[in-house]
Amino acid sequence: MKLIDKLKPEVIEALHEAKIQYSASHRSIFATLNSVSEYRDLTVDQLNLITAYLPQDLKPHSPIGWMYGDNILDKKHRL
Repeated sequence: MKLIDKLKPEVIEALHEAKIQYSASHRSIFATLNSVSEYRDLTVDQLNLITAYLPQDLKPHSPIGWMYGDNILDKKHRL
């Protein structure tokens, strides 16, 4: 199962909203999400790119949020 399948629906929707204005970033984000299986496989640069296009309420608000991705992962895929 790819990481994209483990994300909350509202995260996917927020990322799709950036498609028209930021098509190159959109392609890069979805290529990344389709190439890794686990949140921990993302690099810091990839994480920063993904979260840059999320609304404030879906961004990590603590070091734990950055570490485990609870802000973007569906409940059944969290640690």
